[in-house]
Amino acid sequence: MTKAKMKVGITGASGNIGSTLCKGLAAAYDLVLFDIKEPRNANGSRFVPIDFGEREKLDGLFAGLDAVIHLVGDPRPNASRQSTMRNNYAATSYAFEAAKIAGVKKIVFASSNFYHEADIGEALSNRSSPRITLDRPPTPQCLYGESKVFGESIGRHLAYLGMSFVALRIGWSVPGDDPLRYDGAYMRGVYCSHRDLVQAFDKALQVQTDFLAAFAVSNNGHGVFDLSETRQKLGFIPEDDMDAM
Repeated sequence: MTKAKMKVGITGASGNIGSTLCKGLAAAYDLVLFDIKEPRNANGSRFVPIDFGEREKLDGLFAGLDAVIHLVGDPRPNASRQSTMRNNYAATSYAFEAAKIAGVKKIVFASSNFYHEADIGEALSNRSSPRITLDRPPTPQCLYGESKVFGESIGRHLAYLGMSFVALRIGWSVPGDDPLRYDGAYMRGVYCSHRDLVQAFDKALQVQTDFLAAFAVSNNGHGVFDLSETRQKLGFIPEDDMDAM
């Protein structure tokens, strides 16, 4: 008998990262896609139009799902406070609450390298600095980064309540997977290829854990993150290196 595919919802499926995951995970998982507008590469997956800032419309939205990948949020570091509060803080809180009520067993949260924003700046200006480890305190310098710290904090609470929660601190993944268009020290420090991004989320969906934070970045020669704990606990072995392109 063929084993049933894990049923996974992706919020923010029409965005940059969502588009990559829709394509990369479609063969292995039964995907349900959520966003305000339909993704261009839905690949036959069911699409549900929804604005996660509208709490009253989320009741029952995640019924029947095994896991939710939460990508929703305004990704701009310079976004207005109003937009970030609505689309990152409130929408994340609403989505996590809806997942818990629906009995979803796991959330994979799109955290960000902006969780370590100040530390990255220090690492790039002082190459003798040790690589950034997962246990370093958060150093966000914008509302976007702060919203990722907020999301991870809720995740720790959900794990305490019995849900499995994985926070992936994602590097810089670009449309077209062409990092050379944005070449610079920051890109070479945190680049994440599409192939590595898909692998990281696949591992996050499969790993058995209560709470786990991990880096989702490529194995960059000029990288700023220490990937040893991520390799050990998540089983994520990045294949690409910006310096090899």
